[in-house]
Amino acid sequence: MIPDDIRNIEIEKQYQTIDYDWLRLHYKTTVGIVVFALVMECLMSLVFVRSGLIHTTLERYVLKYIIIPSGINLSCILAETLIMKSSQFSQKQKIYSVSLMLVLISFVLFTVHSGFTATYYIFPGAIMMTIIYADQRLTGITALFCLGSAAFSEIMIKWDSDKIGIFDSSLSMGNFLVSMVILVAFSAAGMVVIRFEQKKNAASIRTDLERHQLMQSIQVDELTGIYNRKALDEAMAVMEVQKPCENHILAVVDIDNFKSINDRFGHYMGDRCLIEFARVLMEHSCNYTPYRYGGDEFCLLFHNMTMEEAVLVCEEIRQLTEKIRIEEEREICFTASFGLSAYSGQLDAARLFVLSDYALYDAKRIRNSVRVYEKGMKIAD
Repeated sequence: MIPDDIRNIEIEKQYQTIDYDWLRLHYKTTVGIVVFALVMECLMSLVFVRSGLIHTTLERYVLKYIIIPSGINLSCILAETLIMKSSQFSQKQKIYSVSLMLVLISFVLFTVHSGFTATYYIFPGAIMMTIIYADQRLTGITALFCLGSAAFSEIMIKWDSDKIGIFDSSLSMGNFLVSMVILVAFSAAGMVVIRFEQKKNAASIRTDLERHQLMQSIQVDELTGIYNRKALDEAMAVMEVQKPCENHILAVVDIDNFKSINDRFGHYMGDRCLIEFARVLMEHSCNYTPYRYGGDEFCLLFHNMTMEEAVLVCEEIRQLTEKIRIEEEREICFTASFGLSAYSGQLDAARLFVLSDYALYDAKRIRNSVRVYEKGMKIAD
C-alpha cells in the first residue's frame, strides 16, 4: 500500500514537474525577448540612419541603443543560464532568479525606449509569467520590482535626450500615472487568480487522495492490510500487457495445517496467525508485492527477478515464519509452504497461477518448504 503522506508527496512532485516545465519556457521566453530586442534594435538603427532621424552621431547611437542595453541583457541571460544549469540552486531559487532577471531585462528595455508609451506594458508580461507558479509571494515581489523599476526609470533616468520628462508635460505625467494604475490593477488581478489557483490545486490534491483512498479500500484486505484478490487480478492483467518488457514470477503461499489451528484454537487465533504472517510479508516486500488471495492463501508477485533470487526470498520468509510465536493460553506457531512458477510469453495469467499451484501442492506434501514448478507436476496423481 502507498501511505497517504507518500501519495501526497508524489502529487506535489507532479506539480513541481509542471512548474519546472514552465520554468524552462519562462527561461526560453526571456532569451527570446533579448534576442528579439537585439534584432529590432539593429533593424531600427538601419531605418533611422536611412531616414535621417538620428539626432546624434551613429557611434553614440549604436553605443546607447544597441551595445549597452544588449550587453546588459545578454549578461542577464548568461547569469540565468548558469543558474539554470547549476545543481547548487533549488528549483524555487531558479524560479525567483529567472522571474527577477526578466524584470531587470524589462527595466533596461523600458529605460532605453521609454519614449514609446507601449513599453510600459512590458512589465505586465513579466508579472504574468509568474502567475502559473501559483506563488503569491513570488508574484508580489515581481510586481513590486516592476512598479519600482518603472517609477525609477521615469523619475531618475533620461536615457533618450529627445524624450519629454513626466514633470515637463501633463500628457507624459498622465501616461505615467495611468500606466502605474494599470500595473497595480494587473498585479492585484494576478494575486486573485493565484489565490483561486491555489484553492483549485488544493482541491485537486484532496480529490486525488480521496480517490486513492477509495481504490485502496477496494483493493486492500481488511484483516491483514495487504492487497486483496481484486488487486492481484488487476496486477496480473497489467502483467500480461507488459509481458514483452518485464520478467514476472508468481509464488502461491499456504499456511500449513491452518484448518487445524482454527479448529483447535478458534477463528480469532486463526486471524491472529494471518495478521502476523501478513506482517512478515509486508516487512520484506521490497522485492515483491504481497496479496491475500483468500483464506490462508497468499500470493507474491516478483518483478524482474531471477527464479534463484525469488526462491531465496521465499526461503527467508519461510524461516521467519517458523519464528512467529503467538501467545495466548497456549503458544501457537505455524509454518508456510511456497510454490513458484515463472511467467513467459506462452502463458496467460490463469495458467501461471495453475502452475504455481502445482508447485505449492508438491511443497505441501512435506510442508514448510519451497518448490518451483517443473514440467510434469500435477495437483493430483
